[in-house]
Amino acid sequence: MLKDCLNVFKSLYESKGDRLIIDKYIMSEGTYILVDKEGNIEGELEIGKNDVDKTDEMYYEFAERDYLSKLLDMNKPIDSKKVIHSNNYFSFFIKKENINKGKLTDEIIDNYYKVLLNPRIKYEKDKKKLLMYEQLEGKYGKADEEIIEKNKKWIKENIFKIKDKYKQDKNYLKVFFKYPIEDYIKESQKYVIPNIYNNTQYNLTINDKIYGLPNDNMGLNSKKPYLENKSRKNSMPYLIPLDEVMLQRKFFDYLMNLAAEGKSNIYIDNTIQGLNNQEHIEDDFTGYFLRIKKGKEVEIHDFQYIPMYRGKIEGLKIEEVIHIDYSKVKQELDYKSITKISEISAIFNEVYFNKFLTSNYFTEPKDIKLNDVKVKENLIKARVALFNWFYKGEVNGIKSIFPRVTLDLIKNSICNDYLVKAKEQFNLRCALIKYFKGGPSMGDILKPMVSNLRGKINNNDTCVIETDGEYYFSVGQLVSYLISLNKSNKKMHSLINPILNCKTDEKLKVEIRKLFKKYNYAIKKDSKRFNNLTTMILGYTPEGAVQEDLLIAGYLHNNLIYEKSEEDKNE
Repeated sequence: MLKDCLNVFKSLYESKGDRLIIDKYIMSEGTYILVDKEGNIEGELEIGKNDVDKTDEMYYEFAERDYLSKLLDMNKPIDSKKVIHSNNYFSFFIKKENINKGKLTDEIIDNYYKVLLNPRIKYEKDKKKLLMYEQLEGKYGKADEEIIEKNKKWIKENIFKIKDKYKQDKNYLKVFFKYPIEDYIKESQKYVIPNIYNNTQYNLTINDKIYGLPNDNMGLNSKKPYLENKSRKNSMPYLIPLDEVMLQRKFFDYLMNLAAEGKSNIYIDNTIQGLNNQEHIEDDFTGYFLRIKKGKEVEIHDFQYIPMYRGKIEGLKIEEVIHIDYSKVKQELDYKSITKISEISAIFNEVYFNKFLTSNYFTEPKDIKLNDVKVKENLIKARVALFNWFYKGEVNGIKSIFPRVTLDLIKNSICNDYLVKAKEQFNLRCALIKYFKGGPSMGDILKPMVSNLRGKINNNDTCVIETDGEYYFSVGQLVSYLISLNKSNKKMHSLINPILNCKTDEKLKVEIRKLFKKYNYAIKKDSKRFNNLTTMILGYTPEGAVQEDLLIAGYLHNNLIYEKSEEDKNE
């Protein structure tokens, strides 16, 4: 799969070259200095956190040099002490604290330039690297001793003084000497190519062509033998030629730029598109999906082929099944047809998870700053299935988990007295059930049920409940009425918790009797509606499991016992 992605990247890279990477390049925080050939500071740039101004003329002047001068990783430095972090004699990277704390010495500076003058010192114990370097030296020529001495002298005379001119922090101080970018490219190649493979001990030469194990997202060493393929004669996971490993390195550099911009969701078909968690593919997509993260290197956490992702939705309509009076509260849910995955993603984030979902798909549970334990618990349960639906188009996972999770969140909202939120969550749940499972909508089910129950509780003669659905809706109505009689300062709707936890009708009737005994002092003996409703409920025995949806619908619906009669309305 990686090879297919590389083929797409290759076609893009061949048309733009390193500009493909440089145009999106994000430089590290720190102070950047450009020194001309006379030793004068020609340009300065301060890069802060989330403070990247790519319109500054100096930005790309530094960015290209910075990209060409950085180490592949900290285990492959020019400076064996790992104090200096650049890879060629046209640049000098140092952490400011290493200057302030005395870690940078004249001896370290001398050794850095000594290795750059004669890299054979560094590679004398690794014959394969030495051979690769010598081939590059033959192609590009030896290092320029005069320039090395000149640049070394400038560093030794100035680096300890200029640090005080700039912002004092723990970030980088990066010095670049103004030489043609072609010189930077040559010296960069002389460092990169001998160090590009994971370890040259794994390299093979076949028909005069070098094959080796790439270093990107691969940490194979003596401490990780489990990464080897023990069933093959050559146990390396895979070996690729030099031209391909160089291309792969460019690809990972490109991904690192996207990760640095917060674009962690990568879609690859005939082009490469990076999106953050607030963005979604708007059209149909077939290709590869990568989930990446910025670390010391770019990390690929997920990689799979998506046969068909549909950015558009058909048949998902949110209706106000349970009426909500928005005159005194903010409306968060729009009642409309949803046509895009991006819309339903935003709605889930806001209505069910208090805007904590989008930013916490992959956050360690201990680091999720959510005070509501129940919301946090259900976020952790559902986030993988939701991510797979919203970003990969996989619906099977969310189909199976959303009924339980959304019901749990609705119950939690009710118990915390967030009744408007609970109603919005219920209305959204009804729309999702119809979208995923088909059949009649909850609105179509409730409309005749409410009408029938209204007639029965207002009848002078006691009627009977006819279906289990009507029974559980009636229970919800009765419980809502009884709890509304509570006059204490205690959160009123938390009293429904024992009812919501009932798994059998027997237990449900026990809890209803408890509520009746608790609040019967507030009920008028001649309350026809209450008497009819209670008698019908106690006289009906349902079959099967408790229908929680209809019980909650009855509880959240406007209470029919309190409903004004036609006579009241006329008065």
